[in-house]
Amino acid sequence: MKRSLIASAILMACSSAPVLAQDAAADAGPLATANFSSTLAFTTNYMFRGISNADGPAVQGSMDYTYNGFFAGAWGSNTEFSDANFEIDFYGGYRFSYTGLDFTLQGLYYMYPGEDEAGTEGFDPIGVEADYGEFNVGVAHTFASQLTPTVGFNYYYSPDTFGEDGVSHTFQFNGGVTLPMGVGLYGIFGYTTIEGDKSSGALGGYSYQYFQAGGNYMVKGFKLDVSYVGTDLSESLKEFYPNTSPDNFRKLVEGEVVFTISRTF
Repeated sequence: MKRSLIASAILMACSSAPVLAQDAAADAGPLATANFSSTLAFTTNYMFRGISNADGPAVQGSMDYTYNGFFAGAWGSNTEFSDANFEIDFYGGYRFSYTGLDFTLQGLYYMYPGEDEAGTEGFDPIGVEADYGEFNVGVAHTFASQLTPTVGFNYYYSPDTFGEDGVSHTFQFNGGVTLPMGVGLYGIFGYTTIEGDKSSGALGGYSYQYFQAGGNYMVKGFKLDVSYVGTDLSESLKEFYPNTSPDNFRKLVEGEVVFTISRTF
């Protein structure tokens, strides 16, 4: 259930820097090498909107293409929300700047190859479809001042979210600054509400708040990122992720420190 991605990637998706990079690459034509990139990451936990999707370490990677503001790509990770323990997400859209603001229009599709609706070998639901689509509209602004502060907002909408659980809405605010010596600090706050259908319909759906605060630093081309990720543990969230045995679903929504190392090629 990907792409809040790692928090730094969210900020990157909304900042003005990618747009400038795309403009430079566009001069060399659509098949220029500069239009293609890939990222490999190792993280102590795959977190999606405050919820652990791997219940432990994850290996993640992406392949991306950008040209004249258009972008497309695929991202993959191990996950406990699939019987095959694998997730791959496809995404594409358009970024542009207008009146000092940077906009992102994006479609995403989350796939769980090998998922068996008839059974479960992890935290995936039984008897429902896992794959789903989502739409994203984002806007951000980077201030031309000391520390180059960036603020942004993203809205995500799914007509039928993970587990055929009906309509979902997510509102996410993020911001960041760059300190001397290249240290980046960022913060994310979001609110998700899920209507409730085949997975949580009996509970009337659920909603919760999530947050992430951290920093990152580049070392010889590698990005080191450490952050604290958590949720507000709302009553409806705890009801959907109960504290049961032997599968303690509650631990998936409890906060923790996450360390990630990544490199883009």
